[in-house]
Amino acid sequence: MNVRFILLLLALAAPAHAEIANSIAAELRATSLDEAECYRVREFTFRRGDATFYLTDGYLIFGKPVQGIRAAAAFYAPEAINDAEILLRPPDRGERASLAAHTGTPNLSEHFRQGIFVATDGSLDRWRADLLASPLTRPDLEMGLLLHSRFAGVARNLGQSFQVRLVHDLLNGNPEMGMFYAALTGVRLGNFDFIYDPLAREEVTLGAVASRPGETGFNIWASFETRERQRERGEPPSFGTPEHFSIEATVHPDLRLEVRTRVTWKAAMPLRGALGFEIAPAMKITGASINGKPVEVFRRESLRAMLIGGNGNEPFLLVLPEPIEPGQSYELEFIHEGNVISDAGNSVFFVGARTNWYPARGLDFATFDLRFCVPAKLQLVATGDLISETVEGDWRIVHRRASSPVRMAGFNLGDYESVTLNRGGLSVEVFANRRAESALEPKRHTIIIPGPPYTGRGGNPAQRGPQIITMPAPPAPDTRARLRSLAGEIAEAMDWMSSQFGPPPLPVLTVSPIPGFFGQGFPGLLYLSTLAFIDEADRPPSARGAALQTFYDEILYAHEAAHQWWGNLVAASTYRDDWLQEALANYTALLILERRKGARALENALVSYRDLLTRPIAEGRTLESSGPITWGMRLRTGARPDPWRAITYDKGSWIIHMLRRRIGDGAFLKFLRALRNRYEYDAITTEQFRELASEFVPKDTPDRNLVDFFDHWVYGTGIPQLQLSHSVKGSLLTLTLRQTGVPEEFTVDVPVEIRVAGRKDPIIRWIKSDAEPVQVTLKLPGALQRVELAPGQAVLALR
Repeated sequence: MNVRFILLLLALAAPAHAEIANSIAAELRATSLDEAECYRVREFTFRRGDATFYLTDGYLIFGKPVQGIRAAAAFYAPEAINDAEILLRPPDRGERASLAAHTGTPNLSEHFRQGIFVATDGSLDRWRADLLASPLTRPDLEMGLLLHSRFAGVARNLGQSFQVRLVHDLLNGNPEMGMFYAALTGVRLGNFDFIYDPLAREEVTLGAVASRPGETGFNIWASFETRERQRERGEPPSFGTPEHFSIEATVHPDLRLEVRTRVTWKAAMPLRGALGFEIAPAMKITGASINGKPVEVFRRESLRAMLIGGNGNEPFLLVLPEPIEPGQSYELEFIHEGNVISDAGNSVFFVGARTNWYPARGLDFATFDLRFCVPAKLQLVATGDLISETVEGDWRIVHRRASSPVRMAGFNLGDYESVTLNRGGLSVEVFANRRAESALEPKRHTIIIPGPPYTGRGGNPAQRGPQIITMPAPPAPDTRARLRSLAGEIAEAMDWMSSQFGPPPLPVLTVSPIPGFFGQGFPGLLYLSTLAFIDEADRPPSARGAALQTFYDEILYAHEAAHQWWGNLVAASTYRDDWLQEALANYTALLILERRKGARALENALVSYRDLLTRPIAEGRTLESSGPITWGMRLRTGARPDPWRAITYDKGSWIIHMLRRRIGDGAFLKFLRALRNRYEYDAITTEQFRELASEFVPKDTPDRNLVDFFDHWVYGTGIPQLQLSHSVKGSLLTLTLRQTGVPEEFTVDVPVEIRVAGRKDPIIRWIKSDAEPVQVTLKLPGALQRVELAPGQAVLALR
């Protein structure tokens, strides 16, 4: 492809056209509360989702209509005798525990004196109609003037915090898919937010904005599906899904990224007005079209919506020139650019927007065709098979294609040396930087040698000036030291995983370095920390030690490679299920560690995970008690150590390991293969995972459906301390199990292995722990040789 032609295409933007969305946004920004629409309200009740609001006594002022709809209102209770209240009871134990952790009570019953409401579901117009239906209702102009001066600015600012969503809903004109938001000032809890959104997987969210070190975040107090959706097993409405992405991208010498993205998108429902997408904040949309017709792009900062969403992406809209019909495919085209690539020094680059550098709606499976144009001195790697790579003058043109569906596409670039290995029909390409990034280069240091003493004038002692010696910097670490051995280890790991789980989604796996201390696994593309490519002795002191050596040399590459199956082939359904991807990937890495270094290496890793999980934090609690693993991203509190990482990766690995010990090694690998076969190119929930795992639990094992197991280890918290004692009298063996360190209601099934003379296989006896000591007696078929509690680290516990 001609480079100049690509650049010309990227420079094109949509011609001028009527900006409907921008005019609505301007109207929203200009609108205000209406002084003439203020009313006294008494015993006014309404419901949103599972929340009930009582405006017992106070004043309600409505905003002026926008596109014929009132989208804002404010409530105020000026006197001590005035009041309002919100009642909310989360539908499950985990969310009640979350609410209690933030508010001190598992059910919300909070009085408030003022509140701002922003809605596109028709609520506010219905309220006004209900109020005016009474012949006694009269506007209170004096109070209207007071409330306008008090709340108009706040209401306007909150409206702008949701303006992309407001414009979307006003354009689409379907109140059944509209949102309802309330910013309340509670008597006890202070400022907090409530949102009901039928388009979200969990319609109800309750929480508050919180400042964290270096950032502003949103603390989710509770988030859940409404009881109605749970009863009906409903799903949020789907507008449609992408089928194919065709992306042409140019990386300029100054690292600016220009992109033309074409998406074949299939509609799932009738739609008019606008279609929403997301992209990295650093990427600017300069033009768009649908089926070749230029369309308006609407994008504005929506701070509150982004904080509550929590994914860091920025929403924008395509204004539809005509209604979209279900079942039809549409060609969407975006022209976008931005600075998402940074220079770490020495031709080592960092791609910041690794998953959102092109527009998308969530992570759906689609095929990708990728064409990159980069400076000829650099190499580029990306998702998919390499179709062609040519150099035209100052530019390198790279064409890659993912013919099998994948959920995302990534890329990386640098000055590389590479090794390619082929194993069992799979090609593994490993690229290493020729030089280390600046942060890893040793620095020169200075030695100061004090001068010798001497006798000065008058016989007084003196000191000569110090001698300053600047020592040369040691040699930079060799970023290619482990290139070949790492390639062999990755190829071996991929070959074993393919034999156990079936082939990966793509036949080519490309591995490239990234500055920092982490990795990431895209379909067909891995990022590995530069530290994984250099010898342990050359790593910075902060990255050395036995545990870190195991991580960089054994765990990291295998974990990211395992994401080819767990995450890229079998996906998580919601953020609550994300732990499955990370726990399965990490435990798969432990299985590979076990194959390479033995069972003791795996068990030592689990012990180190347990030690971190039981580390004390504030108020005498442990890190693991921060919340159940299904809270997902909500565990990211900014604390150190990070509760999200420890619970998701470390406790998640323990959960998978305990399942393995229940199921047995052979059946466990069959379970993983069944998991891939049943849910490939699909998303799985935690409950579906439990149901599938229960099919492989042996018949003589307690809790065969794993309900209690998941209730304690997945949906709950707590790591018990277990102590087993035994005594033998004649042929009778008495076992006594004691449990401490957890609440009284905590109980788990614990296996005890008993070995007796003359018997090859051990006797396994399961004991359910309790707050009180549990004693069981059994008759021995021979002389007792050994009693072992939870052998093979079968239970996450302190002993």
